[in-house]
Amino acid sequence: MKIYAFFGKIVIGIISVIFLWATAGVAGFPERPIQVMAGWPVGSMNDTMDRAITKPLSKILGQPVIMQNVPGGGGALVLGRIKTEKPDGYTLFQTGLPMYSQTPWTRAVPYDSMKDFAYLVQHIRYEHYMLCNSDRPWKTYEELIQYVKKNPKTIRYGTTGVGSSTHIMLEYLAIKEGMQWTHVPYNSTPELVSALLGGHLDFAALPLAAELEFIKTGRFRPLLNLTDKRMQHLPDLPTVMEKGYDFNVASSATWTVSAKTPKNIQQILEKALLQAISSPEARACFTALNRTYDPVGSEALTKAVFADYKKYGELMRTFKLGIFKK
Repeated sequence: MKIYAFFGKIVIGIISVIFLWATAGVAGFPERPIQVMAGWPVGSMNDTMDRAITKPLSKILGQPVIMQNVPGGGGALVLGRIKTEKPDGYTLFQTGLPMYSQTPWTRAVPYDSMKDFAYLVQHIRYEHYMLCNSDRPWKTYEELIQYVKKNPKTIRYGTTGVGSSTHIMLEYLAIKEGMQWTHVPYNSTPELVSALLGGHLDFAALPLAAELEFIKTGRFRPLLNLTDKRMQHLPDLPTVMEKGYDFNVASSATWTVSAKTPKNIQQILEKALLQAISSPEARACFTALNRTYDPVGSEALTKAVFADYKKYGELMRTFKLGIFKK
């Protein structure tokens, strides 16, 4: 019996050591304010959503959560700060998923998406689609494709930039269908919508936002959902996957920390963020901005980022865009 008691004490001792090791680095985390470094300008839609999330997040964590806006590079500039911040969980990064999966293929960036970040959660997904002015002759995506094939290089479409997710998507469709159309890049969604309203474009590919009102009033006509899920606000619009294609636009609002942040702190932040983005105030904000609430946790988000990174790299190489441009 003494032997059993002796070994029992050893087991208890080992368990205690493991427990202390597992909780090391947490010690009541968080014990001071947390900063959120966001890649959006103050007052933008994304900034508004972030602030709607940080308010309940502060209550959940029991510490102030302070926003710090670092706009620039389409949301990628803020990620360059990952090298300078201590990996202790007190600095969160919030920007769009394409900044991790796509931007590194368009230009040199001061971070490595595959090594530098731990992906915590996403709170919404952006719904991208094709739309045209209602005075255009084609009523469906199929009619547009038939027209383009008969009239190569005459159709002008707009996106928010060369190498953007929508640009890559439209060039992919052109290759798949064996057709040619002309890309016209714009610097922002408002500029793109204005060009479409002014008749300077035949159609556009962009994330759904304020232009939904033009669809409701009949000014714009939606043609194709470019994502893999039906749209919340346009549920009858077919997806690109339903049309038989094997590629789609994937974009979401993503929260990360340094990959060197202790795993137990990552788990605390993931759980708190999932609670915050499901709060009534956050959900009300998403609804008001026509954004689709789509919470995703760390495991699924990490897989999605890595898969998209590989996919975009292959396509950029095929199209000879970005870092592959000759």
